[in-house]
Amino acid sequence: MEKKKKILVFTDCYIYGGSERLMSFLLNNKKLKENYEIKLSYRKYAAYEKDMQNDYAMTPSTDLLPQFLLSNETLFYRINSLHLPKIIKIIIKLPFFIFQKFQIYSIYNLIVFSFLLKKQRPTILHINNGGYPGAKSCNVLVAANFLTIQAKIVYQVNNQAQSCDGYLERIYDKFINKNVHFFINASQRAKQQLIEKRDFNQDKILLINNCVTLPIIKHSREQILRELNIPADSFLIVEVAFLSERKGQRFLIAALADLYKKENFSRQKVYCALVGNGEDEEFLKRYIDELGLNSNVFLLGYKNNSEDFISACDLFVLPSIKDEDMPLVLLSALGYGKPIISTNFAGIAQVIRTNSNGILIKNDLNTFTYNLSSEILRLINNEKLRLELGYNAQKSYMDYNPENYGLKLKDVYEQIYE
Repeated sequence: MEKKKKILVFTDCYIYGGSERLMSFLLNNKKLKENYEIKLSYRKYAAYEKDMQNDYAMTPSTDLLPQFLLSNETLFYRINSLHLPKIIKIIIKLPFFIFQKFQIYSIYNLIVFSFLLKKQRPTILHINNGGYPGAKSCNVLVAANFLTIQAKIVYQVNNQAQSCDGYLERIYDKFINKNVHFFINASQRAKQQLIEKRDFNQDKILLINNCVTLPIIKHSREQILRELNIPADSFLIVEVAFLSERKGQRFLIAALADLYKKENFSRQKVYCALVGNGEDEEFLKRYIDELGLNSNVFLLGYKNNSEDFISACDLFVLPSIKDEDMPLVLLSALGYGKPIISTNFAGIAQVIRTNSNGILIKNDLNTFTYNLSSEILRLINNEKLRLELGYNAQKSYMDYNPENYGLKLKDVYEQIYE
């Protein structure tokens, strides 16, 4: 029997989010496991490992390779979430920023990666990055591979690339472009950004839709409404996302405040649950309090059963305004057959066809709140349209299931071997 080829997946993010969950679908994909021996390496820290438990419950511990790496991402995320004046946060972060600036972290991580690669000796190295340049450790791993085993590299970028920052970064980009066999994006827009902003070879960039599994629902709609302590006949709007500016929660809150103020619907009828945590939590709490919406808009924090809330809602809203590609929660809302309102940009526009399987609003901050409130009101008042959008959403989910994702990745790996 032919020995399975080895793939080492590496991922690094300051929090366990959508792009991180995507790797669990890769590791647990039956089609891939039939043909490859796949292991996952990641930057070790307690909060990340706690959040990943559900997705990797059936994964052998020998297939998980946590690494003690140095990074400011998680530390700065935690500092940004503290209830401190901005100047104090800057002072706390300053020494760690200096360590990073003088490449102390990169040198240490390079050594750690070199030992990892020499020990595992994968044929293919699959690097998963939230954006580009994103987590610096991902690019350090490319350098470590070049200096050691020189495995073929598949580099997955799950967000829009940022503009190149200076001459040295352009040199590093040329090195990354030369030493990566294929890049993977989920959307045409993300691919275009890698080409325009980082000058990567377009022939190396492949498009593969993201995917998401639909877990068995643990709590029914009735149970979720009881948990929120709202009436059984409530209209529930849900957003699942990090609490950050780019996810647009403040626009959703403002849109609801506007509708309540105009008495377009009763406060005893329409409620909103925001699932997730993040650096904007304190700001959003104050904003909700200032608008007098504490009885209608709930900040629920991180939930390991966030799918239960998507399944329970009457309307799913994802009003992202920047740094987005193809969010997994959007695909979950498709799978559960929910009417969706989201923003017309990046990979979202590939997933949602307005007035077919969802509603898209223009990404214009001058009119964003008004457009969002108008579409929310339209869907609340039109049950027939909601049912039609939900039905079409569930049909379109088939383009984003894990089986298709695994088959397309298998094709990529086989192209490398050929």
